Amino acid sequence: MADDNRVHVFMNTFRLDEDQAKYVLEQTYKIIKSLNEPPTEDKEPSREVIMKLLKDHYKLNDIQSTNVLEYAYGLSEARSKSNDFAIAHYLNNLAIGLFEMVVDHNNLPDTNAVNRSYILISNELRRIYARNPELQAIKESICWQAFDRLEHIEHAFWDWKQYNENKYGISHNAEVNTLCIINGKETPEFSPELKKIVAEAETNGKAFYAELEEEDPEYDGKIIPEYTLTYDNNGIILVNGVLKLKKTQAGQASDMVLSQSFQHDGQTEPFKPSLATKRQLTTIIGDMGFDPTLRAIFFPTISKGRGIIFRSHLTRAEADAQHIDTRKLDKKLKKLGAVTEQEPDRPIDLSEIPF
Repeated sequence: MADDNRVHVFMNTFRLDEDQAKYVLEQTYKIIKSLNEPPTEDKEPSREVIMKLLKDHYKLNDIQSTNVLEYAYGLSEARSKSNDFAIAHYLNNLAIGLFEMVVDHNNLPDTNAVNRSYILISNELRRIYARNPELQAIKESICWQAFDRLEHIEHAFWDWKQYNENKYGISHNAEVNTLCIINGKETPEFSPELKKIVAEAETNGKAFYAELEEEDPEYDGKIIPEYTLTYDNNGIILVNGVLKLKKTQAGQASDMVLSQSFQHDGQTEPFKPSLATKRQLTTIIGDMGFDPTLRAIFFPTISKGRGIIFRSHLTRAEADAQHIDTRKLDKKLKKLGAVTEQEPDRPIDLSEIPF
């Protein structure tokens, strides 16, 4: 037959192109499926099985079969590399999206489903990166390389964020996209198993986002004009005079951190607190009740190496300019009776009109 002749032509000349190599593998898989005991859908036949079928069906000798198989697998692996890049780019976007939703919000809904999806995606990405030196060579950090889960990462996340300002891995994934473009494949082809993982992750992500939207406070036209932190001699910590955080005891690490922070209030350079403990600064501050939003407002820098930058006051305009999401905090402060102001009307910026 013409197809068999085609196989023998590239066999005898030991020259293959991608289409011919693909043809050999496709024909071999068809033979295997026709056997009485076909392989399971999730397990490809071994190279030994393919070798035997090639020899039997095409009447090839050992040398011919070995040459075709090695060449065909080489081309197959080359195709897999470009697909690996496309898959990595897609999964990185998913991982960043799930990570961002969790770490950027307070009072979260149940994270079990998105945490499961994030773990499965991170595991698949590690496998892909492990077999591709080009991906390993990317120097920019990405969230899943630092965090293999989404649960109980608050303290470690704050340390990591101090040194990674690329929005959880967007710059990293831009380099992956470059590899996709150069290698001519930007749309990934998923295995059945990975397709299920991706579909589940997208479903869980959408459900989680919908819950966040439901919990988002309705706009009432009023704003919290500023954020203040006070700390008295009794160890009482108050945000805007109404939100009480965990009380400290004199001489404890938490008391020492806050007392020394107020001594350096508003400084632009970090200072290192003098403490009689080896506990992480992020842990000490977090245990007092400073969640990610409160830390962004009052402790914009918390670093083991550099120390702390502390400010006891931040205006609404400053918080907005620094892209601090205060919606959940504002809702809580309003319920507790914090001072609010009517949001001023914003003048129309004519320069934004595209004509």
